Amino acid sequence: MKQNDSTQEKALKVKRFVSYLLPAIIFALALWTLDKQMHHLRLSYVLESIAGIPLSHIGIAIGLTFLSYAVLTGYDYLAARHINQALPYKQAATTSFISKSISHTAGFNFLTGSSLRYRLYSGYGLSLSQVWEIIVFSVSTFWVGFCFIAGLLFTFYPVKLSNYTPAIPIPLNVVGILLLLLVAAYFYLSFRRRDLEVRGYKIRIPEPKIALLQLALSSGDYLIPGSIIYLLLPSNPQLTLLHVLVFFMLAQLIGLISTVPGGLVVFETAMLFMLEPYFGTVDILRPLVLFRLIYYFVPFLLGFLALIFHEFEEKKEFLKKAGKLTYSSLSEITPQVFSIVIFFGGISLLFSGALPSNPRYLHEITYMVPLPLIEASRLFGSIIGVLLLLLANGLWKRIDGAYVLSLIVLLLGGGFALLKDFDYHEAAVLFTMSVLLFPSRKHFYRKSSLLHQSFSRENIIAITLVLVSFVWLGFFSYRNVEYSNELWWQFGVNSQASSFLRAVVGVFFLLLVLGVMKMLSPFSKDIHLPGAEELELAKTIVRESKEPLGNLAFTGDKYLLFDDKKKAFLMYGVSGKSWIAMGDPVGQSDRIKELIWDFYEMSKLHQGRAVFYEISEKHIPIYLDLGLTLIKIGEEAKVPLESFTLEGSAGKDFRYAVKNVEKKGYWFEIIRPEDVIALIPELKQVSDAWLEMKTGKEKGFSVGFFDEKYLSNFPLAIVRNEEEIVAFTNIWTGAGAEEFSIDLMRYKSSAPAMDYLFVKLILWGKENGYKRFSLGMAPLSGLEKRQFAPLWHKVGSLIFANGDYIYNYKGLRAYKEKFNPIWSPKYIALPTGFKKSLALKDIAALISGMKDLF
Repeated sequence: MKQNDSTQEKALKVKRFVSYLLPAIIFALALWTLDKQMHHLRLSYVLESIAGIPLSHIGIAIGLTFLSYAVLTGYDYLAARHINQALPYKQAATTSFISKSISHTAGFNFLTGSSLRYRLYSGYGLSLSQVWEIIVFSVSTFWVGFCFIAGLLFTFYPVKLSNYTPAIPIPLNVVGILLLLLVAAYFYLSFRRRDLEVRGYKIRIPEPKIALLQLALSSGDYLIPGSIIYLLLPSNPQLTLLHVLVFFMLAQLIGLISTVPGGLVVFETAMLFMLEPYFGTVDILRPLVLFRLIYYFVPFLLGFLALIFHEFEEKKEFLKKAGKLTYSSLSEITPQVFSIVIFFGGISLLFSGALPSNPRYLHEITYMVPLPLIEASRLFGSIIGVLLLLLANGLWKRIDGAYVLSLIVLLLGGGFALLKDFDYHEAAVLFTMSVLLFPSRKHFYRKSSLLHQSFSRENIIAITLVLVSFVWLGFFSYRNVEYSNELWWQFGVNSQASSFLRAVVGVFFLLLVLGVMKMLSPFSKDIHLPGAEELELAKTIVRESKEPLGNLAFTGDKYLLFDDKKKAFLMYGVSGKSWIAMGDPVGQSDRIKELIWDFYEMSKLHQGRAVFYEISEKHIPIYLDLGLTLIKIGEEAKVPLESFTLEGSAGKDFRYAVKNVEKKGYWFEIIRPEDVIALIPELKQVSDAWLEMKTGKEKGFSVGFFDEKYLSNFPLAIVRNEEEIVAFTNIWTGAGAEEFSIDLMRYKSSAPAMDYLFVKLILWGKENGYKRFSLGMAPLSGLEKRQFAPLWHKVGSLIFANGDYIYNYKGLRAYKEKFNPIWSPKYIALPTGFKKSLALKDIAALISGMKDLF
């Protein structure tokens, strides 16, 4: 079994490595092919050619792009009609534009677009299943149009690929007929009102009217972008619009298969290769570059700004509802905005180091700056560019060290930009970045190590693509310089090719050093179950905490994560890929924020996902900073002891319960911790009887279990008569007599009503000066059941109202309510999207003690 697990783990690691590396390899091959096609061109000539395109053509291209994205918004609006959801066009269009414009450029279309759709549609009240139906409908719309247009073009206007690829003769008319047959099959299912089942998942085929609208929209989705490229190409009588559409569809398909973000360079290389018989290289590059800019980059920026505005509004409203008025929505996105800006600053410095400098500026700089300083500025300018790419990740995660280093590096980068070739434009941008970043210190509060930060798959791919582009751009810029070993040792104002070669070595040497340091530097948080010394340290922190939940750490079944100063700790367990923290961190409040971030970072370093279970409202802004979503799981009941009394009409039921039990010869008693061990055999009989009565087994993680060492840490409240103990519970106490609670409650069938134990506990707490008594949580209590409440609230409230055969939800709430408690909400903070369901499954497995089965 262990060997199979090890084999599967190795296979997953190989698969993950290939998924990281493959897009970069395809991108590099496409760049190499593009370089071979462009080796005879000068960059200045390409730029001048682009500048020569008539403004009228550019204006028409922009208009067609607007029309194309307007057509794309119809995908989601039509999907909403298909699932019988009355969604306003404005909401559907906004969601469609944001998801399409970003996923087109960012790549990983299904993952990126689906995540954005779920994030936006869930805010409009749509359930996960409804969002999934919209996603499936949009994907099917995309392929219906592709199969129809490509089928027609390949069948009735076949282009012989043997004219372009002699080694791969493919009869496109056969492919076209197959594609048209797929469309026919789709409409057959639509007219017959039949559903399609794929790998056990049923896809509901739309009615014929909607299917025809699908076909019309998706056909326009392909015809309009292809027409933009045709419009921007020079006139050639041998090349028709139908030719260009065929080439466009083939290039788009190749770009999609490559998984390179937005098909960048892969799409351009394929188009360049197929259009080469008709035009010169510059004539092909000009429309492709403009198409990339107009159709992808500009909508991406607009979509990104729209997403930021939407998130700004959503989080601002949420924070107001949560009562956290001190947190502005701007603070939520400030680190992310600076992270993106700094990343682009790094790209600017790298590309600047790969391109030749303006000769006029070089001539002027030689009179003011000595040659060694110019050479050093060229080298360190590129190195600083790489540092900015890496620091962007730290800024995103609000690390204070990344903030300080970014300020220093931006100032140095601006200085080097002036010294290497007096590039005052670039220097002004970098200096402006540092000025804007300087007053934002409060948003970067994490005291984490930069070496220990994790990088996401998308982040690694983005950095890799930038570095590959940097190397290619340099070799392309200096392709006319004949290589020789002496180039490495040539120094001079005009020896820019030599400076570039040294910069490449410097950049990759820096990455190598940082990589080795990261591998050799162990993470500072050791992962193991706590020993006696750590439990003693936790006990010291718990004694100073006003809330008693920290006592749960003494079960010994959870890992403990301490802050650097050992003033706070967090308890957690691991189930599947989920790292699940139990409750809020315990200890000094000024250490909590960093501790939560440490736990989140540690889970990422181990390829896991961070989850926070049974948390309160106090630290909601931190969990939002982590990018987690919150779902309410119930409410905790806390009895204010000052107002509790047995006197008067309000206390008559409690008076009767106490007198009735004590008449039968039972009494209440508090056992000191040091006297618990002597009672263990008798207590075990009570516990075993309770487990047998409940036909269950001991649970863990979120509750205590019967264990001699665990129980000996606390005072016990027992109910007994002359012959035996019939009930007991251990008492958790908080510092300063603020609050106390109970955990493990066990009783025999012969025990009197449990009201007696609770009433006597409350009276004991009141006599000892405690202010509150926690009765624990009522699961699924307090969930909204309004029309536009989230899906979780609707399902939870339904189970709460009708799920008595599963668990006595209403009865538990009603029982605790008679003690007149104050109710406070409890949440789970967990990842968004499809990882949410996986995290919930892991929590259930961990609590039930079945984590090893998953």
